[in-house]
Formats: sequence, C-alpha cells, structure tokens
Amino acid sequence: MQIDRPITIAIIIFAILLLVFFLVFPEYRAFNELRTELAEKKAEFNAQYDYYAGVVKVYDELNVHQEDIKKIDDALPLNPELGRIVYYLEQTAVENGLTVKNLFLSKSSSSVAAKNTNSVKEIVFSMDLMGGYPALGSFLVSLEKSSRIFEVSGISFGGNVVSSQSSQSQIQSQQTQIQQSYTFNLQIKTFSY
Repeated sequence: MQIDRPITIAIIIFAILLLVFFLVFPEYRAFNELRTELAEKKAEFNAQYDYYAGVVKVYDELNVHQEDIKKIDDALPLNPELGRIVYYLEQTAVENGLTVKNLFLSKSSSSVAAKNTNSVKEIVFSMDLMGGYPALGSFLVSLEKSSRIFEVSGISFGGNVVSSQSSQSQIQSQQTQIQQSYTFNLQIKTFSY
C-alpha cells in the first residue's frame, strides 16, 4: 500500500492548521492580551511617576521660597486675630507720633465668607487720630511697608486743634511753643482667609 504523496501533504498541512488553530492561536491571543495589559501598567506607572516627580519638584520649590510663602501667610492669615490687628494699628500710630482717639471695627465680612470657605474675608476698621500731617504720612508709609495687607479706603480731615506746651531753657525761664494738631478719620481695610 502506497500512500499518495499529495494527499499526505494535504493531511499534514490540515493537521498543522488544526494544531495552530487549537493550540498556538489561543496562546498567541493570551500573549497579546498580556502584552497589552503590560503596556497599560507601564503607562499607568509612568503617569504616576511623572505626577510624583512633579510633586517633589513643587515641594522643593516651596522649600526654596519658604520665606516668601511666610510673608504671604502673614499678609493673608487664615484667622484674622482682631486683637493683634488693633494692637498693631495702635502701636504704629503711636510710633509715628499720632494719638488714637477711637478705633473700632466698622465691617467684617466673616459671616458672609463662612458660607464660602475659600473666599477672602474683608475687615474694615475706622480710626480717629490726632496729630500732624507728617505723622499721618509716616503712619501711612508704615502701613504700606507692613507685611500684612492694609488698604486705606478713606481719609477725612477734621478741624485744627491748637495745643500749647511749655518748655524750659537755660537762657530764658519760660518759653511757649505752639504745636498744631489735626484730627483725621481713616477707613482701613485688611483681609484674611
């Protein structure tokens, strides 16, 4: 019995195709799925790596500029601490030669801002001061140079108050010196988170 060669070749090719279809092709499909899953995991890892590298970069930049950030935190604090603000305003006025007659809180937007926690709260003080014009100018310059944000929203000038002071001299027994003082009303805004 002799086997026909073309039939044998066709049977072998058919058997090879069956083996490829049932054995190799499913493994190839599983291999492709694993390769796709590996590519997704690599992309996810690279994205997370880039994100955390960016976080580390921003953290390093914040550490470099920590002094500037502290200034910003001083300019816009989280809680207003009204006592510290009042003390600062009074001390600055006295240091610049002004007398504080009245200082009171005119307006605070903290109740409105409580509804929206990310907004900036506005606090307005009204100050009645007495002193000279140069003292007022130096007071305003001191507020401007402060690390905290102060905005003078209004100034009203009052009348002239004349006060006399006596001073002694070695040559003359009594000499009267007249010093002029004025009254001022300032509306000062400050801000906090």
